Amino acid sequence: MKRRSFLCWGMGGMLASGILPAHAKNWMPDFSAIRLEGTGMNAAQWRVMAAVQAHLFPSEQNAPGAVEVNAAPYLQWVLSDPGLEKTTREQFRKGVETVMALSKAEHGQDFSRLTLAQKEQLLRKVESQPGGGHWLHEVLHYILEATLTDPVYGGNPDGIGWKWLAHKPGYKRPPANKRYFLL
Repeated sequence: MKRRSFLCWGMGGMLASGILPAHAKNWMPDFSAIRLEGTGMNAAQWRVMAAVQAHLFPSEQNAPGAVEVNAAPYLQWVLSDPGLEKTTREQFRKGVETVMALSKAEHGQDFSRLTLAQKEQLLRKVESQPGGGHWLHEVLHYILEATLTDPVYGGNPDGIGWKWLAHKPGYKRPPANKRYFLL
């Protein structure tokens, strides 16, 4: 089974079993330390992306959310990979632009400032648009990847996702100087 299929099946299982939390905290990330070049998005778009991620995979008392697993910085790292297809960057940017436009049109404010109910309603509207469901699927995919990746790649700091899932990583883990894009 390919990793992508595994993550999709795993996500479905978590949703069905109720492991994923139902509500997100209002959260505004600090992107001062994130390098935005090469990602195809600006700081305002990244704030919205992080707010979408936090809504889709919120923090709970005993479970890390998108914030704790570094989902936004991890996605930033993925999108800045020079080997990534340009269409992937465009897909993420267009999805964020859709969320931003709908939020301004329907609520007159930034997505990150909406109530939980407004965020949910707006993302349901995005989901019903052509390509919207696929965009949300991709956002969730990279949140889960950040949760399960080796910390050397920027997600899952200190193995927080592994600890939550009681996962023991395989060996040998990659050292920082042997990450796949450096080889």
